[in-house]
Amino acid sequence: MTETKTVQYALAGWLAIISAVLLVPEIGLAVLLEFISSDLKVIIAPIHIANLIIGVYILYMFRRLLNKEFGFHNTDVIITILILVDIVSFIIGIVELGGSMFGLKLTADYDLTLSMFVLFAYSIVTIVFATMLLKLKDDLFGLLRPYAYTTIVSGVCGATVVLSPIGLLAAVVALVMQGMIFLRAKREAEIL
Repeated sequence: MTETKTVQYALAGWLAIISAVLLVPEIGLAVLLEFISSDLKVIIAPIHIANLIIGVYILYMFRRLLNKEFGFHNTDVIITILILVDIVSFIIGIVELGGSMFGLKLTADYDLTLSMFVLFAYSIVTIVFATMLLKLKDDLFGLLRPYAYTTIVSGVCGATVVLSPIGLLAAVVALVMQGMIFLRAKREAEIL
């Protein structure tokens, strides 16, 4: 493995862990700002932009890891769909934010319905992804099953909406595990 790949896996690993650590405070801040004033949500926009970029990079690198190191392509399409849903969710958030900044308020029902639909869609795609990932012959450095099952729990809880706080915690754990997978891939590459 080239040194560039090793650095990329390390970067993806640390970014996944950092993203996990920042996920709960980011969502907490977004909810708090919504209660204070929806106009203040602009404060969190740079964090959302950074998380979108980091999330897309992590998913891209995970697909690359599965492809290059394990010859596993079963999740290629679903990872692309996850990336697209991330981007669409971000665009919807920016449109809602831009609308509120310019006085174009969406009705609360429409805003909530749209957010719930995006959460539900992302959750279902996440469940499909994790289920397909379980077909991998390798154990992803001992983390395949824990990562996949935690990701499934995250998706199931997110899809129910009511259990989404538990799903958020499961997503944090899954991101940390994903980061560990990248870091173990880096370490193994250095040994070879």
